[in-house]
Amino acid sequence: MRPRISTLTGRVRRWARPVRVRLTLLATLLVAVTVTFAAGAVLVALYRSAGYSADVATTARARQIEDVARSDGIGALHESVLTPGRHVDVVQVVDGDGRVIVSGQRYPSGALGPALLPGGSDRIAGVRAAPDGTRYRVSFIGVSTPDAGPVTVEVGADETRLYSRVLFLGALSAVVIPFVVLGTALLAYYVIGRALTPVRDIRRQVDEISGGDLNQRVPVPDTGDEIATLAVTMNAMLDRIDTARSEQMRFVNDASHELNSPLTTLVGLLDLSRTMHRPIDPETVETVMMPEALRLQGMVADLLFLARADENGVPLRVADVDLDEVVAADVARLEALGGRVVTAHIVAARVRGDEEKLARALRNITDNAVRHADGSIDVTMTVRDGRVSVVVSDDGPGIDESDRERVLERFVRLDATRDRARGGSGLGLAIVTEIVRAHDGHVTVAGASSGGAAVGFDLPLQTWADQPPPSAASR
Repeated sequence: MRPRISTLTGRVRRWARPVRVRLTLLATLLVAVTVTFAAGAVLVALYRSAGYSADVATTARARQIEDVARSDGIGALHESVLTPGRHVDVVQVVDGDGRVIVSGQRYPSGALGPALLPGGSDRIAGVRAAPDGTRYRVSFIGVSTPDAGPVTVEVGADETRLYSRVLFLGALSAVVIPFVVLGTALLAYYVIGRALTPVRDIRRQVDEISGGDLNQRVPVPDTGDEIATLAVTMNAMLDRIDTARSEQMRFVNDASHELNSPLTTLVGLLDLSRTMHRPIDPETVETVMMPEALRLQGMVADLLFLARADENGVPLRVADVDLDEVVAADVARLEALGGRVVTAHIVAARVRGDEEKLARALRNITDNAVRHADGSIDVTMTVRDGRVSVVVSDDGPGIDESDRERVLERFVRLDATRDRARGGSGLGLAIVTEIVRAHDGHVTVAGASSGGAAVGFDLPLQTWADQPPPSAASR
């Protein structure tokens, strides 16, 4: 038995899994509950209203009979007050022994309730009258009469006739509500299906796009609803994926090309040595093979750095860093290299960051300036508005304004032949961008007053109480 129940449960779950079915069931359930509750509330209201109307009518008739009987006696009761009317089906006066002494019916059914003392009143529902067993809603009033002594006036309404409308509406609701619920289910299933048609089209289009053609886009329905927003968002996502894929392919192609150049040189020399059965002379090793090997090693290290940055961000060993000392050390390195006139304007500034990574970023910038400078390099530090900036300027050919953003991308060289001859790989400024971004900073590329390029970065200052004041020192 249990395996059958489990199989049936599994089938029901699979059947109810689609969103269209689940939304239809939910809408149908809500309508069924709402309609049933509303019908029940209406029936209860009608039931109470009918009972209240009957009570008002029977009590009014009983008070009318009471007034006449108290003053003039039972014999003075006119036939009009004993005749049944709307919400009044039985009118009779009963003596203290339970005998009907006056009745508006041809065949009285006997007393409908206990005798009351004069001045007493009561109201009882569901009173049965023999012999037909009709149920009445009765108002009782006790009254003292001059000719018959204490009597009880009984005025009742037939509950079957009184609640016939309620019963009819209840039966009608029991018949109509299932059709309303069924119609709601069919309508909801159709409407939800129409509403989900764009989603189905989007799914089909995405399924085709997943085959590899990222030039396609999902259709955007002209509805202005959440589904249209979803389609626009998915197209934006596809644009980003397409861009990322293009950049990745370009990165792989550029990396392959850059790595292939030194490898070709090294493999060519080694193959020549093997073919000629002659060792490679030290001068070739010193002037050709070693620079190419070092260049290859540097590119591999840069590629690994960028790959790790893309995956997990730049790892930082954060501490207090005296940025002025980092700049001063790199300026000293430039002076030791010679061949260029180096000027510097350094101010005391402390930041929070990784000293080694910041030194690497600055070295990449200054090495780039060395490769392009004609005769002079200037390193300038400034502190303003809670941030410190370091700018390295040269007197080289400069960078066109249209290329200043692009030069920060990977493997971008504005003069590929010259860069390759001088050891550039097009990754230096891309690494600078990743390091500076990890320190909540910004890389700047502009034109220098000397006509060359001015490349630098700015970082937030460490706002401790012992932050050194911005005092200038020239080298």
